[in-house]
Amino acid sequence: MSKKTPLYYSIMLTLKNDIIDGKYPINSLLPTETELENMFQVSKITIRKAIDLLENDGYVNKKSGKGTIVISNSIFNRFSNGHSFANVMKQQGYQLIKEGTQFEYVALEPQHELFPYFGRKTLKITRFYYLDGQPYIHLTHYLAGDLELPQINNDEDFSLYMFLYKHNYLISHFNDDFFVEFPSKSILKSLNLENGPVLGRKRMSFDHNNKVVEVSFSRYNTRLHSYQIQYDV
Repeated sequence: MSKKTPLYYSIMLTLKNDIIDGKYPINSLLPTETELENMFQVSKITIRKAIDLLENDGYVNKKSGKGTIVISNSIFNRFSNGHSFANVMKQQGYQLIKEGTQFEYVALEPQHELFPYFGRKTLKITRFYYLDGQPYIHLTHYLAGDLELPQINNDEDFSLYMFLYKHNYLISHFNDDFFVEFPSKSILKSLNLENGPVLGRKRMSFDHNNKVVEVSFSRYNTRLHSYQIQYDV
C-alpha cells in the first residue's frame, strides 16, 4: 500500500479480500465494530469509515440490531448493474467458452507503447473466446513482467482479474476505447476471417494510485454476432 493510503481504506481492502477469499461468506456477519477495533487496533470512527466504503461498494449491508451482513463477494461488485457480453449471450441461449490460453514474457524496447507502463518486460496472455464453437474474440492482455507464469489445467477456470487480485494488483477503475481496424493476417485467421475491418477494444486498468495494471486488446468477429452489453437503470 502507498504511504498516503488512509488507514480506513487499507482496512476496507483487507476486509474486502477476506470476503472475496470466502473468510466471510455471503449472508454471514462481519465481526462487530468492537471486535474489528481490537483486531486492527484502530478507533471506532476508522472502522465505521471502512465499513461505509464496503457498503457503498455493495459488499455488505448494515442491519440495525443484527450487524453487518455480507451480500456479495464479486471482485468488481460496483459494476454489478451492468451485464457482460458473456452473461448476455448466456441469457440468449448461446455458449461462450474460453480456449487456447497462452502465457509468455515479452521484452520491450524503450520506444514500445507499453514501455512506460511495464518497463523492459511484460507478461503477455493470449486467449480466444468461441461463440457456439466459432471463434469470436481474439484477446491479448499485457501485465507486469514480474508476475509469475500461471499454471492452469482448464481455460474456463482461469480468471485474469482474480489472478491479478491474488497477486495484490487491485484494480480501481478501467477505461475502454473502441475502434475499427484492419488487424494482422494472423488475427484475421484466428477469427476465421479473410479480411477486415473488425471491431477492436483497448482496455487500460488502473489501481487506486492511477497506476496502469493491465493493457489489453480485443478483436471481435461481429459478423458472427454483434457485441452487446446490458445495463440496469
